[in-house]
Amino acid sequence: MDLEGIGALSAAAVALIGIPASVLIGRWQLKATLRNAEATSEAGLAQAAAAYRAALDAVRAEANAAHLQWRRGIQREAYASFLLAANRVREVGDRFVMDNAEDLSTERIRAGKAALEESLATLKETQTIIELEGPDSVAGPAAGMTNAAEMMGYYLGKQAIYERAWGKLGRIMDDELPDVRSPAVRLMEALAGLGRLRSSGSPGPDESDAQDARAAERSCREAERALPPGALDHEEFEALLEGWLTRPPASSSSYFDAVRQFGEDETRFVHAAKIELHVPRP
Repeated sequence: MDLEGIGALSAAAVALIGIPASVLIGRWQLKATLRNAEATSEAGLAQAAAAYRAALDAVRAEANAAHLQWRRGIQREAYASFLLAANRVREVGDRFVMDNAEDLSTERIRAGKAALEESLATLKETQTIIELEGPDSVAGPAAGMTNAAEMMGYYLGKQAIYERAWGKLGRIMDDELPDVRSPAVRLMEALAGLGRLRSSGSPGPDESDAQDARAAERSCREAERALPPGALDHEEFEALLEGWLTRPPASSSSYFDAVRQFGEDETRFVHAAKIELHVPRP
């Protein structure tokens, strides 16, 4: 074989050997490219996941803050409504007492009683909301205020009857006709006798004191029967009798205890409500 033939064979052999080497090098380059792409993809995915988690955490934090602000707004409104309702019971009751000292129509008396009952019903409704909203440090004093306000409302309602009866008796005593005025004066004197027994500490265990009390009460009932028809109804007369025998309803120790309890529980309620509304939350 001549030199040209040998050269051709050598070139062919080198070419055949170079093809697998090129393929191998190409595969290495492809794998390296794929690994780089995979690493870049993983890094991108990790970065995207971190960004997603950060955004999700921010949304959650914002939602929690908005919910907390909304919840505190609801609590603040409930606390304020309860305080207004609780104090309105006493306000309506006091006004009802003062109004009954005047010559009221039956309709106005009924309207006053309805207003007092409505204020008590509203108080109970708002107190139920306080129990639901909580916490116990606020709900406890609220329950105490409600109980005290109910007791105050009861005694103020009784006091209104007493004032109405007292006002009626006073107007009868001012009547110009002696036949009308005379039994009212007798009733007033008999009631004053009951009052003197109360002031002296009677009636007591002594039988003579008990007899005096029964005699004074009997005089009151006899004088009441001599009043013009319809001057005092049964409820009004009994309120007068009880008020002079013991004390008027709004001057009783039970009423003053309710007022004291209301004030103490109101102080506790306001203090606990301030803490609940202003303490930081995680």
